[in-house]
Amino acid sequence: MQHDCLLDVNDLTIQYNIEGNLVPVVDRVSFFINPGEIVALVGESGCGKTQVALSLAGLLTKTAHVNMQDRNSIKTAMIFQDPLNALNPVMKVGKQILEGWSKEDGRWKMGDGKKIALELLEQVGIDEPEKRYHQYPHEFSGGMRQRALIAMALAQEPDLLIADEPTTALDVTIQAQIIDLLRELNEKRGLSILFISHDLSLVKSFAHRTMVMYAGRIVESAATENIYSSPKHPYTKALIQVAGLAKNNDVFLTIDGSVPDPRDYPSGCPFHPRCDVVEEVCIDTFPKLISDQEHNWNCIHK
Repeated sequence: MQHDCLLDVNDLTIQYNIEGNLVPVVDRVSFFINPGEIVALVGESGCGKTQVALSLAGLLTKTAHVNMQDRNSIKTAMIFQDPLNALNPVMKVGKQILEGWSKEDGRWKMGDGKKIALELLEQVGIDEPEKRYHQYPHEFSGGMRQRALIAMALAQEPDLLIADEPTTALDVTIQAQIIDLLRELNEKRGLSILFISHDLSLVKSFAHRTMVMYAGRIVESAATENIYSSPKHPYTKALIQVAGLAKNNDVFLTIDGSVPDPRDYPSGCPFHPRCDVVEEVCIDTFPKLISDQEHNWNCIHK
C-alpha cells in the first residue's frame, strides 16, 4: 500500500451459497490504487475480475457474501462491456446521462443538467451532441454507445472509474479510440481508472500497473513494464505469450486447460494443473508471496 493511496482494499472475499455451501469466487484479494493511476486487472474469464469490480461499485447481488478487513470509502462509477444492454433502450441518451445527478441538487430545474450533459458528450468525442442528446441508444453505433456510457459515468464525478472489459464488443479501430479516450481522461482530469481485461496486449502501453488474477486470487502485480519485461508467475508468462503470438501471427491461441470452477478449485497453487513448470510442492501448498521491490507474485519459482 502507498501512504497517499486513493483506494486500499484488504482481504476482499466474495462467496455465494451454492448447493448449501459457501463457495469463494474471490479469495482474500488485497490491492491499492493511487490518485491519477491506471491499474489493470487481467485474467481469463471466470477468474473473478468482474466480481471485484461489482464489489467496489456496490453492485453485487444480495446473494453475495462479502467479507473485507478494510476498505476506504470513495465515489466510484462503472462502465460495462456491453453498452447496448447497459443502456435503457426506451430512454433518450441525454436523459440517461442526466440520471448521473440527483434531482435534489437543482441542476435539472436550472437547465444546467442538459448543458453539462452536452459538454460531456462532446468531451467523450461524440459529434453533434445536441442531436445525439435526443436520440435513443439504437441510433448510436457500438463505439458511440460506449462513449455515452463513459459520459454517464463521468456525470457522477467519480474518484475512480471502473472499466469492465469496455472494448470487448468493438472492432480493433474503435477499441483503440476508447483506450485513447480513457488515457486522455486520466491525463486531463487526473481520473484514476481500474481497467479490467482478459487481453494483456490491450494494457501494455495503457496501464501504469497491472494485477494478474487467477481462480479468485491476484497471483502477480507490478508496474506494467515490469510485468512484460520480467514476468514471474507461469500464468502471467502464458498470458503474455498467447497475447503476443496471437497478435504477431494472427493465430488464435489458448492456454491448455481452463479456469477451474470455484466449486472445485485445486489444492495448493490453483494454476498447477495447467502449469508447465509444476513441482510436487505446488500440488499441496499455496505458494507464499514473493516481493522484489514493488513486484509481487505467488510462486515457488523466483
